[in-house]
Amino acid sequence: MIDAICLAAVLYFEARSEPPDAQAAVAGVVLERVAHPKYPDTICEVALQRKQFSAFNRGVPRPRNEKAWSAAIALAQAILDDPDGTVPISGATHYHTVNVRPYWADQYKYLGRHGAHLFYARTD
Repeated sequence: MIDAICLAAVLYFEARSEPPDAQAAVAGVVLERVAHPKYPDTICEVALQRKQFSAFNRGVPRPRNEKAWSAAIALAQAILDDPDGTVPISGATHYHTVNVRPYWADQYKYLGRHGAHLFYARTD
């Protein structure tokens, strides 16, 4: 259950205004990082890794929208139950919104867009 809560926190704070498929793509980044040797080995460690997800740069805020938080928990659990059937993009280890252009974007392979997020894969 703790994995679902940590994944739900990423969904809620990073993508709650996005449609479920775009939220699932964000969740896929967390799962890809867990599987990647350059990142921590658990969902919670990845979610809370320093300066990786901007929503958590100053600690973990409290969810304020109960309906959105419940939806994030349900989606997180569905993704954990069937990641292959719910995550719409494979291999993405990074993403950003269309409103920013981070320095690292040109260093990774662009994989596509879901909602307001652009997704990338490490090339190493």
